[in-house]
Amino acid sequence: MQPTDDARADAGSRPPARVEPRADARAIAWQALRAVEDGRADRLGDLIAANGATDEDLGLARELAFGVARHHRLYDFLADPFLRPGDQPPDLRRVLRLGAHQLFALDRVPPHAAVHATIETLKQCGSPRLAGVANAVLRRLSEMRLAERSGDGPEGRLPPEALPDDPAVRHSLPPLLVADALASDPPGGAAALAALNRLPHLCTRTRPGRPRPNGTGILRQDGAWTWWSDPRAALAGPVASGDAVVQDRAQGELVDLAAPRPGDLILDCCAAPGGKALAFIDRGCRVVAADLSPVRLRAMTLPAPTMAMDGCRPAVVPAFDLVVVDAPCSNSGVLARRPEARWRYDREHLADLGRLQRDLLGAAATRVIPGGRLIYATCSIAQRENQAVAHGLHGWRILAERCSWPDEWRAGGYAAVLVRA
Repeated sequence: MQPTDDARADAGSRPPARVEPRADARAIAWQALRAVEDGRADRLGDLIAANGATDEDLGLARELAFGVARHHRLYDFLADPFLRPGDQPPDLRRVLRLGAHQLFALDRVPPHAAVHATIETLKQCGSPRLAGVANAVLRRLSEMRLAERSGDGPEGRLPPEALPDDPAVRHSLPPLLVADALASDPPGGAAALAALNRLPHLCTRTRPGRPRPNGTGILRQDGAWTWWSDPRAALAGPVASGDAVVQDRAQGELVDLAAPRPGDLILDCCAAPGGKALAFIDRGCRVVAADLSPVRLRAMTLPAPTMAMDGCRPAVVPAFDLVVVDAPCSNSGVLARRPEARWRYDREHLADLGRLQRDLLGAAATRVIPGGRLIYATCSIAQRENQAVAHGLHGWRILAERCSWPDEWRAGGYAAVLVRA
């Protein structure tokens, strides 16, 4: 389950009780953030999930760590006027971000508790000498906090004059990502950048022949698709019974765009975690699910053959009606779920990804039978990872393509269907 991190996720429900969260959750978040910042880990969620704490502590730790990753540049901007000019110790930056997120985004944490418990975490994590300055800055930040919320997320607790004009700082995005995002012509222009930090509602797909979900916790339904206000109702209900699977609607649009026919033989080159492969199986297709990672393959439960395979060197014959490449990418269309990915959005990393994306697509094209189709997809909003790759495959042309910008109902991404020219 994706915990809710801002006031938007609590809309329409009763205000949560004001509680004194345990410091353990802050220590877990602190350690996860430090590991990702130092380059010792890639995913905040994996680090937090591996911690042997209570569900309550893990839920709050995830809210804190993900919230800091989503809004860290905004929190630095707010704290800077109360700090000496120049570089700041990493531990000080981290503790101020943790405290600021509780002050401005987590309404259920009283300001005095946020400041006190965060300073205690700083002391426990080995930097007691910074406690004085951290305490002083957090108290100044708490004075900026609006008594009543005026909007979503941290901005809803801040006076308008306190917000930065620079959209990269306001939405805590690398300047290169802002430029790439705006070049993709998002709906609403620069205002659409805020959507990159907002979690879509949990979405499930009802499997063929299974009953459609009903009852409390449902926000919206469209055919086989259901969106939930309470993820727990979905996970404990139709997902637990096997009647439905968690799947983003953008992935469903990819499958629709591919227009699979019953009986088609499909190779999914980057299959993990298996959602698209299962959707093709539910359409009556025969699927071979491949992935580079044996660990991720073992975690999949598919009624289909699986194989560990380097997609750049596919160990299969050219026998497939449809080959799918859901390529590794910057994750810029799913930053709300993968907030730490923004720290890797730079030219060097994007150049490495571009080479991999082109190699995967070129290799996959050699495994499509005459008259077959090739699918290229990412969860990126950047043209450099999308159209620049798909349109550049020699000897193939675009039959159909789709770009989606993240909103409350789906993630952002790209998909293209290619056929031989």
